[in-house]
Amino acid sequence: MTPRTTASHPDRRHGTEPAHDDSRPADQGSTPSDAASTPTDAPGTVQRGTLDDPLDLLCVGVGPFGLGLACLTDPLPDVRAAFLDAAPGFNWHPGLLFDDATLQVPFLADLVTMADPTSRFSFLQWLKETGELYPFYVRESFFPLRRDYNAYCRWAAQRVRGVYWGHRVTQVTRPTGEGPWRVTARARGVEHSWWARHLVVGTGTVPRTPGELSGVPDTTVHASEYLSRRETLVSEDHVTVIGSGQSAAEVFLDLLHTPGGPAVDWFTRSPRFYPMEYSKLSLELTSPDYLDHFRSLPEAERDRLNASQPQLHRGISDATIDAIHEALYVRRNDPDAPPVRLVAATELVDAWHEAGRTVLRWRNSENHHVRETVTDAVVAATGYRSAAPDWLAPVRDQLSLDASGRLSPDRYHRASPDGTVHVLNHGEHTHALTAPDLGMGPLRNAHVLAHVTGRTPYITEDHTTFQSFGHVPQRHVAPAVGPDGTFETRALGRAFTLRPVDPDGDAALLHAWLSSPRAHAWGLVGADEQTISREYHRMTAADAEDAWIVSEHDRPLALLETYDPARSPLAAVWPVRDGDAGLHLFVAPTSRPVPGTTRAVMAVALNLLWSDPAVQRVLVEPDVRNERIRAINRWAGFREVGECHLAEKTASVSVVVRGDGPQDHVRTTDTEASVAERAEVTR
Repeated sequence: MTPRTTASHPDRRHGTEPAHDDSRPADQGSTPSDAASTPTDAPGTVQRGTLDDPLDLLCVGVGPFGLGLACLTDPLPDVRAAFLDAAPGFNWHPGLLFDDATLQVPFLADLVTMADPTSRFSFLQWLKETGELYPFYVRESFFPLRRDYNAYCRWAAQRVRGVYWGHRVTQVTRPTGEGPWRVTARARGVEHSWWARHLVVGTGTVPRTPGELSGVPDTTVHASEYLSRRETLVSEDHVTVIGSGQSAAEVFLDLLHTPGGPAVDWFTRSPRFYPMEYSKLSLELTSPDYLDHFRSLPEAERDRLNASQPQLHRGISDATIDAIHEALYVRRNDPDAPPVRLVAATELVDAWHEAGRTVLRWRNSENHHVRETVTDAVVAATGYRSAAPDWLAPVRDQLSLDASGRLSPDRYHRASPDGTVHVLNHGEHTHALTAPDLGMGPLRNAHVLAHVTGRTPYITEDHTTFQSFGHVPQRHVAPAVGPDGTFETRALGRAFTLRPVDPDGDAALLHAWLSSPRAHAWGLVGADEQTISREYHRMTAADAEDAWIVSEHDRPLALLETYDPARSPLAAVWPVRDGDAGLHLFVAPTSRPVPGTTRAVMAVALNLLWSDPAVQRVLVEPDVRNERIRAINRWAGFREVGECHLAEKTASVSVVVRGDGPQDHVRTTDTEASVAERAEVTR
């Protein structure tokens, strides 16, 4: 048999999270050996948390993403966590676990490596412990067999702390309306309550079967159950496969290769049988950069994009297409071979039983012809859908939902307004191709753990692509800093030093400045130190934003933020150009103000930006109501060029071009600015 490649749902080049749900034993055929990995449930030995002393994290659903979260949590001594799943053990897509099928992602897309290459739960560590490292090396393929990936995950599940198999969650509540979450789970006929500060939904997606097949459930098999039903299917006279992508192709090929197998029809509503698009630039669509672009789009546009990328969502690997064509070529002159049909651009419109067989009615989407076929069994390789588990229903009003009622996690996979509910695989509508991609799992889990711990246990990358999405890039601001990363300059006869913000070391200082009502424009009023630290960790990791502390004689005076306007909300409402740099400024309050400080800090900020020869123009966008900062801007040479609407304000867009500055303005402007700087100056 020709080797095949397979990608789990959705059918595309990228390896994905399975349809795995804690609410039912979705993965049939889990072996008893996995049950041995279940932590003991004897009274007094299981840490379930309490209302007063909850666990830090409780994850419901242990597919690859949930298991990866467990593996990354395992070495963190300050995180008390538990992971619950209804299944007796780990078993990934057993219905499509063909012996020769491979993952469509490299082995680096394991449970942990993209977040922690040194983890003891890596795929390479599994190869070493099982004596398979050298054979894998000689094989010279980055793409593991799916059965090996499944074995690797089962190995990790037996070694990681805190995973509880056979625990079916029945309900989630929040008795006080805030604070810890209460999770009720049944194990071996006994219900227990678990309490946690953070709830993680790891249940994944569920099989989707067309409603047109609802009248023939007894002869319909979803592809996720194919291998468990294969013996019956291959004994039929005729089987119809419905679907567009890799899973449909895998099932079709297996039926072709079965000696004495049935006649087979393969129907797809797609215009053609698409090959997977896995060129390297297309793979950049599974990246934080594309995610940021995708999330900036309206909900309707996101749904349209997801539906318009069939080669990414419904493609078939080149190897599988070649194997199918070869099998068809070999049997073309065999008079004893059962007939085979491949039909594209044709959708199912109805199905019913008649005279002991199943009748399927089809409509061609191009010529609109309608015809009927007769079959004995249907394999629905029709993908999977996101579905919020029933046990979340009691707290639905505390979750973030979109206009269609779907769970709507934010950029960092938080699905509640207070950020204590996290979703691991529920959102191509919010996270595009990154949602089911195995390689993105460790990054996602690193973000969850950063939020739970209030620190950064694993370094993450935010910008990884060569191409840009949604904007025309420009060279990032690169000021002429010294060897120690500082920038020294003078303004109005005074000497200043600028240094990059230290998100941890400066957290207390920034909290004192930005959590006060005076700094309302920063959107951090009332935030704690951990929240502010996380925000500046994000900023320092970004390649389009920088933050600086301005000091005089080692005394911090101000916070300066520089940014690329092309990658900011301003770009959506105002035309930016090459050479633009954006500026935000906060001058700290003091009991002993020194006249001219605000003007001096503004001049210092411009000196920093002008030190990069690529910067030709600086933009600011203060609130039109903030006459004080507008006066300071005019003193510095900014020219008001128009107004636009940004979040929570109408902005007065102002620009200063290289060569312009305070020295070009009359003395009366100095007077206006000196009056203004005695009051609030922000952004």
